[in-house]
Amino acid sequence: MRTWNIDYPLKFIQLEKSHQEKKKDIPIIAFQELKHICTETPMPLKDEELILFLKFHHEIRALVYFQDLPDYIILDTQWLSNVFKCIVTPRKFRAVSIKNQKRWEEFHSKGKLHSVVLEDILRKEEHILYKHKNHIVNVMEKFDIIIRPIKSDRYPADERLCYYVPCMIMEKPGCDIYKMFNVADDTCKKSTRICFKFRFLPPHLMNHLIASLCREYEVSEVGITEQGNNQVERVIALFKGTAVFELEKTRKLRKLLVTTCPNIIQMQILEFGRRAIITGGMYKHIADFVTEEINKIISTRFRMTNVNYAKKWECGIKKPEFVTGSFAFTEEQNPEYYCETCIGTHMFIGEWSDVQSNTLCLSQSSDDAPKSNHQSENKVFLTKMRCSFQGSMETLSKLSGESVSTGSMTGFTKEEINFAKMGMIVLNILADVLYDLLKKDTQNLRPRLDCDITFLYSEIRKLNKHIPTNSWGGQWQIIQKTDIAIGDDVERVRLTRNELQHSRNFTLNDTRFNELKNIILDLVNRFNLHNKPTKLYSDHLNEILSTSVSADDVKILQNQIKNEVKTEMAFEVEIEQQINVSHQ
Repeated sequence: MRTWNIDYPLKFIQLEKSHQEKKKDIPIIAFQELKHICTETPMPLKDEELILFLKFHHEIRALVYFQDLPDYIILDTQWLSNVFKCIVTPRKFRAVSIKNQKRWEEFHSKGKLHSVVLEDILRKEEHILYKHKNHIVNVMEKFDIIIRPIKSDRYPADERLCYYVPCMIMEKPGCDIYKMFNVADDTCKKSTRICFKFRFLPPHLMNHLIASLCREYEVSEVGITEQGNNQVERVIALFKGTAVFELEKTRKLRKLLVTTCPNIIQMQILEFGRRAIITGGMYKHIADFVTEEINKIISTRFRMTNVNYAKKWECGIKKPEFVTGSFAFTEEQNPEYYCETCIGTHMFIGEWSDVQSNTLCLSQSSDDAPKSNHQSENKVFLTKMRCSFQGSMETLSKLSGESVSTGSMTGFTKEEINFAKMGMIVLNILADVLYDLLKKDTQNLRPRLDCDITFLYSEIRKLNKHIPTNSWGGQWQIIQKTDIAIGDDVERVRLTRNELQHSRNFTLNDTRFNELKNIILDLVNRFNLHNKPTKLYSDHLNEILSTSVSADDVKILQNQIKNEVKTEMAFEVEIEQQINVSHQ
């Protein structure tokens, strides 16, 4: 049948009725109990059909179910809203525990949610909420109601386990943020600011962005002197509308400053290294990450269709409160610009954009250059250059979920369609899997669009953290079903990709297609648990599998493969340069 112009399985109707009845009695139910209810309906659902039922109703906001939190399903979404409300508007609970007053004050001012405060809140509520508190806390993390920032190991264990509630952070920086971090011209180089300029900036959007950054980077520490005494307290740099993150975990010489002013989210990098040099394109990967997260928040997670923004940039010398986002990113050749705040000209480096330095700097400053009586000295510099030629598989990667559409398949065999669909799975989903895995262990990773499976596999193998059961570079024959280590799945990705790359006729029969599909389904379910992506890989996989590929897409793909190189060729060339370096 069809409901709201969407195909709707008849089997779902009986379970949906049971869901509506059960919701009147309890707001949350165990997955196993729901399975039992399902078996008692006139048309019982299989396990995979039940999962599909839950995903569908989660999508239409009828219930709350996350595949990586599978133990419980929240039947009553209004009940969940009330749970959120008791966290973000908790002043009525202040009299619950006198001994925790200091913790409560920290919660109201800094948004810092200690476990004892959380206990006070949940105990006051109905018994069923306290009974399922662990699941509720996990769901609140999913919705960014609470966050657990990455903190330095110097913090005690109970401090590292504290949550923060972004919308409850009321404390502003006690003084100028530059002064707090001792940012001065002789101690720090400041980048230009990248500005995300909105016509209207929803207040909660910044909270969700802070949550995303807290999952990606360690939050900086700063010393604050408490009023009434001279003791300096080390706190994390999360303030109302302002946050500072460490981009270097060990040396902590590079920090990311994120602030807001009316309808603008702005970012700046603070480089504290004595010899720090800011170059073109240096922070592009950070700009790309933040842009991607903002787009997810706007389009995917909350579907705020009326929210739009433009990326601008501004002089880095200005104080954050005076930033307006004056300059647009353009391809103009002249890097010089006039700054009305400084009443002078500056050079635009392009550190946030695609602008790259074309000059290889081999010189040293006069202070650092070693003194020598020799007139000249021959030095040899070795430069490695990676050249990548992408042919047929690049075409496949462009066929994302958005370009998949129904259409007439006249003239194409089922085997050709299978090949095209598997290509989309490999180049989109499996590449995402490896990228997210590598990102966990690599700082300053290049943007996703610049990473193919060859590069990702090579980098993961270099790290040698996730070693396959049968070592690297094996064949299908030696990988057993019981080999389910992370490295084993990385090898499965490589072998699947190679199988498509080395195909001579660009076809895939049904038997092999189904074999690979089942391998990939198991693989992405394991990576759902390990990588914890915002959108489950299995959801993306099901979207591609359930939708037909248009004839035009297959035709373009085949023509491209036939006319171009069938494999991606990557090689490194060592360029040996002999340079005369003169000494005075």
